[in-house]
Amino acid sequence: MKKKLLSFILAICLLLPCSLALTACGSNPPDDPPAHTHNWDTIYTYNSTSHWLTCDGCDEKKSLGNHNIVNNSCSICGYDVAHTHSWPETYQKDATHHWKECSTCSAKSAKVEHDYENDVCRDCGYENPNTDGLEVVSSVRDLEIITYDTGTSGVFTLVLLPDGKYMVIDSGNEGFDTSMLVEDKLFYTYGVSTIDYFVLTNTNSARTGQAKYVLTDSSLGIEVKNLYTPREINNSAPTCYEEAIANAPATCNVVEVAESNCDITNSFKDEQNNTYTYIIDFMLPVATSDCTNETDATIVISIEYAGKTVLISGDATDKTIHGYYDKYNGQKDVDVLITSFVYTYPYAIVNSESNGKDYLASISLDENDRVIIYSIAENTRVNDLMDCFFEAGLPTVNNIESTATVTITSAGVVSVTAE
Repeated sequence: MKKKLLSFILAICLLLPCSLALTACGSNPPDDPPAHTHNWDTIYTYNSTSHWLTCDGCDEKKSLGNHNIVNNSCSICGYDVAHTHSWPETYQKDATHHWKECSTCSAKSAKVEHDYENDVCRDCGYENPNTDGLEVVSSVRDLEIITYDTGTSGVFTLVLLPDGKYMVIDSGNEGFDTSMLVEDKLFYTYGVSTIDYFVLTNTNSARTGQAKYVLTDSSLGIEVKNLYTPREINNSAPTCYEEAIANAPATCNVVEVAESNCDITNSFKDEQNNTYTYIIDFMLPVATSDCTNETDATIVISIEYAGKTVLISGDATDKTIHGYYDKYNGQKDVDVLITSFVYTYPYAIVNSESNGKDYLASISLDENDRVIIYSIAENTRVNDLMDCFFEAGLPTVNNIESTATVTITSAGVVSVTAE
């Protein structure tokens, strides 16, 4: 019995140091930094309304409260209601304003905008970093191009430009449920109150069916600044297109697109003085003199940002494909091709004389790029078109979706996701 008891005690003695070592190791690994211990001031910091204690090792505060005024002074921190601020000679400043801080109570004077003379503020000496006149954007976002299949070949594309502006390409067909613009993933979700650039790529009702609604419906509450329209061919435009143009508000700048008459290059800066640029190129692959129908006159849009290019091409006819090839061969290295087709021309890209190879060669499309085919009336058309790509021996394409979002970051990273 004594031997068993002695053996048990000995085992406990052997295990105890290991257990302590494991506990210590698990609770405070040697590589972890030691936990911060607050060192609170004993004297309150205060302003004209409140007081608090600060830690001299971090930004945290405690005992924050309003002054308890007794006989014109706070009974807790000693703040004197009759305190006279002591303003220093030097200003505190940021990119837009300057102000002073009382040296005894931390109160701040009213902020005043910089008053520049030769790009130097007369009052505080702040040097204007924006001497090139570029707009300063406080929050630069990713470029996003969101395509929607609205049914029966209808098209609607919302573009979130990186400087906070919005672009809309086409407006869906006449049967498109307009409540979707407000309630679903379009204007309402993205906070669109102003459309800076509204583009109708051709006069077909599948492209312009809801243009009048976007331009004029007061319940939508959208201001359209610029409207870009195609050339009307043979006076064949549907009523919805004519009504949209006729009812465009007087404040909206209406431009009929001709070659290179309205391209957009916008450069801007963030608050750290980094410069960004995007380019929107409106292209007419078929010369206006050769247009015989509305699809020939379709506007092709190229958006370039951070070294990447997205080409948005609607209603691709044989003539459009060859016109593009002849005019822009080798000038575009396209990273994402967004294209759509109406019933009449679902296979134009593969029915062309060279099975579309010249067209794709002209935009340098390869297996690393993306092709998005949208606004196909039936899902089977997407599959048929994919088969045509492969049968024609064209480069492998990825992420073919009827609805998708293209994102390009300021670092030039491209991603395509299905909606």
